[in-house]
Amino acid sequence: MTQVERPADWVVGIDVGGTFTDIIGLNRETGEIRDGKVLSTVEQEVGVLDALTAIDVDVPDVAEIVHGHTVGINALLSRTGKRTALLATGGHRDLLDIGRMHREFGERFYDPTWRRPHQERPIVERELRFGVPERLRYDGTEILALDEEAVRGAARELAADGAESVAICLVNSYANPAHEQRAAEIVAEEIPDAYIQTSALYPVTREHERTATVALDAYVGPTVVGYLDRLMGRLTADGYRGTLWIMMMNGGVATFRDAAKAPVFQLVSGPVGGVSGSIKLAAESSNPNLLTIDVGGTSTDVAAIRNAKTPLTDTWTLETGLTLTMPLVDVESIGSGAGSIIAPNALGSVAVGPASAGSNPGPVCYQRGGLEPTLTDACAALGILQPDLFANGAIRLDVESARTALAQSGKQWNMSDAELAAAAYEIACQDIAAKVRTISVYRGFNLSEFALQPSGSAGPMLADRVAQILGLDRVIVPRSPGQFSALGLLRSDLMVTRAQSIMTPLAAAEATAIEKAFVELEDRIRDDLIDQGVDVGGLRFERAVFAMYRGQTWDNRLTVEGPVTADGVTPLVDRFHDFYRESYGFAATEIPVVVSTVEVTAIIGREQSAMSTTVEEGKPLLRTAPVMVPGTDTTAEIPVYVRERMRAHQPVAGPALVTEKFATTLVLPDRHAYVDNDGNLIVESPATGASK
Repeated sequence: MTQVERPADWVVGIDVGGTFTDIIGLNRETGEIRDGKVLSTVEQEVGVLDALTAIDVDVPDVAEIVHGHTVGINALLSRTGKRTALLATGGHRDLLDIGRMHREFGERFYDPTWRRPHQERPIVERELRFGVPERLRYDGTEILALDEEAVRGAARELAADGAESVAICLVNSYANPAHEQRAAEIVAEEIPDAYIQTSALYPVTREHERTATVALDAYVGPTVVGYLDRLMGRLTADGYRGTLWIMMMNGGVATFRDAAKAPVFQLVSGPVGGVSGSIKLAAESSNPNLLTIDVGGTSTDVAAIRNAKTPLTDTWTLETGLTLTMPLVDVESIGSGAGSIIAPNALGSVAVGPASAGSNPGPVCYQRGGLEPTLTDACAALGILQPDLFANGAIRLDVESARTALAQSGKQWNMSDAELAAAAYEIACQDIAAKVRTISVYRGFNLSEFALQPSGSAGPMLADRVAQILGLDRVIVPRSPGQFSALGLLRSDLMVTRAQSIMTPLAAAEATAIEKAFVELEDRIRDDLIDQGVDVGGLRFERAVFAMYRGQTWDNRLTVEGPVTADGVTPLVDRFHDFYRESYGFAATEIPVVVSTVEVTAIIGREQSAMSTTVEEGKPLLRTAPVMVPGTDTTAEIPVYVRERMRAHQPVAGPALVTEKFATTLVLPDRHAYVDNDGNLIVESPATGASK
């Protein structure tokens, strides 16, 4: 009898965080949603397979997996990447240490003994950095030929010194890659097993950022590529025949093959997935402006979404002096998460984070060996986290152990366990609110135009208080907030971004040259996608230029609509002046504008299946429970509701808890909550609700 092959109906998003690996699966035929959460593992592919088991989906039944991971960022933060070398133009070997001469603000700003982070913890040791004779002009013409023997000699020294990965970044190579290409060929001949990366990865101006980008890729590349290969190998061995998409920092997913070419652009793919989900939510709701807080186990990621558009930046800094240059989602982080440890700061005051208990040993209440109290322990002691409902019952919280640890730690401040728990909760909310201000108020945004949208399992339990601090009237808790980053991965489009520096005046006479540069990038992307077997029928392109006034050394990103023509240049120049005036308070209209770089992003929308919004049977009110409501200093019996059983627009008056499988929302006094028609949990003041 011939075995009938089962259709692969499931599409799965998997996000690996510092404490938990989150998964959400969608059945394309039925709309059924299954979500789960497992503890992250050192070998992340193990956690990925554990997550699939947790939602009871067999690997052969999965058609697509969209994945965000932390392999690269973990290697960078812990400095466990491969032994990496750098080949630079002669005289430029110390660029990674010199940086742009920026210093860290704070107590060490005037400290003469301060050293740049790359000097303290280099990703490329100085003895593994070689300057080789060669030089190109700004336009790519050769001044000094590449000294191939010098490259070969350096490669042999690197081989003898155990270099496993080599970054090659030469001056002005964005205009002519020939020297870098030849140097890469020579290194490959001398060190055949080495991972080699050149600045063709992202060929743009800004020598320091370009060098840092290539060096960071070389440092994490072998580790990330090795992980992706192991993951695909494990999946294939278990019968996987579908597509593996990898979340990138530009806000879209890439094919497995494309992702392996640019490991550095995956460093914070998980948080970016959350923002992608928020953009979809903003576009589909009546709230196009969202301030997002994604509270995980070790940190909180924040972003500001305006008009349902992806917030982008062209630089991302790991630490002072190590800055990527690339178009990426503008997400900022703070070391306050659910697993953040409550301990004294430099002044001896109570602080939450940045040190974290992670998943091993984890918070004290997890009973996995943790001894230092965390924000999770504080919320358990306050009663916000119900011990039998946490993580869908997978982990039963030991509240007494949490209180004991809080009481022990509180002695140094003469505080009881309850007092320290309340203080830690308030401090975490204040810290997160302060971080939100940096990406909103400090950029001139009017907060009254925004709603707060929390995610991560810990986000909803802090969100109403953070909103209160910021003066926001509305909180939108999406469906499955504990797996929202995984859901964002699931709903992300395929995106490929390429750029090329051209250093051309933005003038009518150069319109043809600028348009040609755009078209060449678009053709390259299209051909590459076709070569990978991607259906490009729905392909669309978004264009941008990086422009500056002549004589400047720093450019600004400006979107471009349609082809660049001689007649269209003047309006584009006027737009640049307007942008500059809005951003910096003035415009130098008398100075010519120069295009430093053209950028193209290719987008192919991935098929989106409808999600079931079935309400579970049973009464929404589960019970009442004693909770010390933040700001009241008293413990009161408050109602505990089950979100999955709440029907649309059924009101819940605060104070109350709304629990669900992997999150708990705290509704403060004088607020109310309800589930809207799309399944989002809305928390707002009665006056706000009446006006909407």
